Amino acid sequence: MYSWDWDRAVLDASEYHQLQQMKDLIESLAVNIGTGKWSWKYDVNGSFTVAGIKKILSSVNRDNPVRAFEWNNWVPKKVAIVAWRAEMERLPTKCALVALNVPVQGQDCVFCGEYAETSENLFVAFHFAQSIWLNIAEWCNIQPVIAFGIKDLLSLHEVSSGSSKKRKAVHAIVLVALWCIWKLRNEIVFRQGVPNYTNTLDDIKSMAYLWIKNRSKMGMLTWEDWGRFSFAGFLFIIM
Repeated sequence: MYSWDWDRAVLDASEYHQLQQMKDLIESLAVNIGTGKWSWKYDVNGSFTVAGIKKILSSVNRDNPVRAFEWNNWVPKKVAIVAWRAEMERLPTKCALVALNVPVQGQDCVFCGEYAETSENLFVAFHFAQSIWLNIAEWCNIQPVIAFGIKDLLSLHEVSSGSSKKRKAVHAIVLVALWCIWKLRNEIVFRQGVPNYTNTLDDIKSMAYLWIKNRSKMGMLTWEDWGRFSFAGFLFIIM
């Protein structure tokens, strides 16, 4: 029997009905006398382990990205990471910082001052970047670059003709170009730098040359060959 001690002596019909339901639930419970313990229901022994939860998470169907980022060992990791983050819109551009509730002085692009600063605007839409890509295309003997997003730039080598070395070199140059444009952006923001198309293009060509020459198996590559986009005795031409 239950002994109830109520603040109010009178229960209305609804409260009395709820009380009866609660009594029925309590009476239907089978309570064991003893010490209680936690039990992990996804393990036959009731034990929780990190390996067990990892196995459960691995078994869940997850959507794979349509296109995985392609790394290139002809350039340093720090260079490729900029492109990797740019593709995911994870660079600390003004818009990205605002989205993280970081205070910034306006969201206008540091290059043009007309549009919000995003990775797409910095590397694709802005006419400064477009001029860089057109010059690179002419130098590398590939079709003029028509990009609608960073993914188009990162897949440029996949649709380029020529040998596998040429395509890998084009990919490396794209990564270096993205890195140089981002470096220039930071120079403008933090050191009051001034955009200079010629200097930026020279930086792209010289840095890409040094990295590709020393990180690939083309140690005999000369600066003259590089200027013609010619490697170790054979010319990268459109097939």
